[in-house]
Amino acid sequence: MPRLRENERNQLIGMIRGGVSVSTVAHHFNVTRRTVYVTLQRERATGSQKDRPRRLGRRKTTDREDTFIRLSHLRDRLKRQARPWPKSTIYDRTTQSQNGLC
Repeated sequence: MPRLRENERNQLIGMIRGGVSVSTVAHHFNVTRRTVYVTLQRERATGSQKDRPRRLGRRKTTDREDTFIRLSHLRDRLKRQARPWPKSTIYDRTTQSQNGLC
């Protein structure tokens, strides 16, 4: 789903105020009805349709670490992964449970 620009959000509000149904507005902008309701709720609460400020926090990894992670993944992508489960077979576990060993 595409993110609505500010002018599209203003059009959305205008269409709703003009009497168009929420479903029709959602279809027109190719968004969900929930997006329409959230946009309406935000407009009522703040009186504005501007984007909320985004947190511009620091990155957790450096560019060098990102490169290392990407290259490691590409280098190891064809290696066989270790099995996360024990190597016993279903037969082994079945006979163990029948013998009361589990």
